[in-house]
Amino acid sequence: MSEAWPVAIAQGWHPLAALAAVGSKPLARRLMGTPIVLFLSSGKPVAMLDRCPHRALKLSDGCVRGGTIACPYHGWRFGADGRCVEVPGSDEVPDVAARVLPVEVRAGLVWTCLAEKPPLFPRLPALLDDPGLDHFRWLVAPTRMRLLDGIENMLDPVHPHYVHPWFLRGPARRAMRVEVSLGPDGGEAIYHEHARATGIVPRLFEGKRLVSIGRYFPPTIGQLEFRTERGLSVSLTAIFVPEDEDLVRPYALFATRKGLAPAWLKRWVLKAFNLPLLRQDQRVLAGQVEALKDWGAVDFAIGPADLLGPTIWRLANGRPQPPEQRTTTLYL
Repeated sequence: MSEAWPVAIAQGWHPLAALAAVGSKPLARRLMGTPIVLFLSSGKPVAMLDRCPHRALKLSDGCVRGGTIACPYHGWRFGADGRCVEVPGSDEVPDVAARVLPVEVRAGLVWTCLAEKPPLFPRLPALLDDPGLDHFRWLVAPTRMRLLDGIENMLDPVHPHYVHPWFLRGPARRAMRVEVSLGPDGGEAIYHEHARATGIVPRLFEGKRLVSIGRYFPPTIGQLEFRTERGLSVSLTAIFVPEDEDLVRPYALFATRKGLAPAWLKRWVLKAFNLPLLRQDQRVLAGQVEALKDWGAVDFAIGPADLLGPTIWRLANGRPQPPEQRTTTLYL
């Protein structure tokens, strides 16, 4: 349950599904080990704990009718406010309710929060709402990983040489000036490249890359942005949703500069390029989960290239991250 999670995760807002996926049939999801059901009522998404108050059957195995959801066991029906509205076979309706969760619809996703007193909805990356860009979502299947390790993996600059050789970075390394900005609202690392990309696919499609940027938006959002002389080339924003311990569902949101290539073609190319990268990262992160079974809770060593990892761990656990700006050199 959520009590065992880092405080900012347990009290945070998390997406459960694309709005377009919520319809006339119940949709089952999990968040921090808690079963949740989604459905539409009067055209608006509703999120409830996926448990009938009567005999604990999953409401997601029932059906939606007239904006209400019915349990598959005895047919008790519950409205959008969670109140029981019908008990088949009786004129009486008991004063019971399923727990309804708060809902926000942002960036085309349905979000909820398990906290008793939900905080204000967090700041989302501005690129997600830019009408001047082409956008598409890639909702990845749940992946075996630890939540914070998955976020750090996305923003880590060194592992591509070893986990994704030739895909993102070629074998030859070059010096890069990196500007790092950290604070209570997250972190950013700007890599000044000023050279043609060395990875196979970036080299084909980007040309000369000026900068690449990694950003962390607390508590569970990472973003990569790549810019050329013509401006934004592509950005990937990933929202990591903790379904269970060591099981995370990433929501990948891509944005690209509008141009001659149609959006459908860019979507196909980006998915084809990122699928092998995803599989490689999944193997590493699953291997990390397996390796840690032998050691339990251990402290990780921090190296000079771990630019955003410590900030991710601090902010996710509700610890302060003082403002900090520095410049360093990495060989990537």
